[in-house]
Amino acid sequence: MSDGTDRARATVRRFTWPIAAVAGLLLVAFSLVPWGVSDAGVQPSITGLGRVRVPGAAPEDVAFLEEHTMRPGLWTVVLGALIAVVALVAWWRPALRWPAVVIVGLCAIGALAVAIPTLADPGAHLFDQRVQDAVRVESPLIDVGYGLLGVLFVGIALIGLVVAAAITPADGSS
Repeated sequence: MSDGTDRARATVRRFTWPIAAVAGLLLVAFSLVPWGVSDAGVQPSITGLGRVRVPGAAPEDVAFLEEHTMRPGLWTVVLGALIAVVALVAWWRPALRWPAVVIVGLCAIGALAVAIPTLADPGAHLFDQRVQDAVRVESPLIDVGYGLLGVLFVGIALIGLVVAAAITPADGSS
């Protein structure tokens, strides 16, 4: 093999697990920020964990909304934490590379399985039917927030990372 190919393989082997650990922590962090926002009316925002912020709203109204959130970010918190732990273990024990590749890949797919449907209709996946019935608006209840986009991008990056790790030989041989 060429020197460039060997360097690329060494780079993938060296940085896969630290990057995966950081990506897992990013999934957790993006679950804590707005997944849904609205520019209409009182400009509410909701995190993936169901924390609702509505400037100027009565506390009982915010409490009602928080009681009826679906909290899809709980899944991404669990998956992100699992990714971070597995990546750190694989970094510490290179012999666990293959189980770690599989676990991180499945967790990334799980994060995408949460993010993609929520991205398609944030209001329906962040709030239960009772809130949607109470609001009764023709336009979408809420738009996509940057936390949801972050989960989507990190999930896609993790899929690419595990594919690169899977196709790169562990010992540098062909």
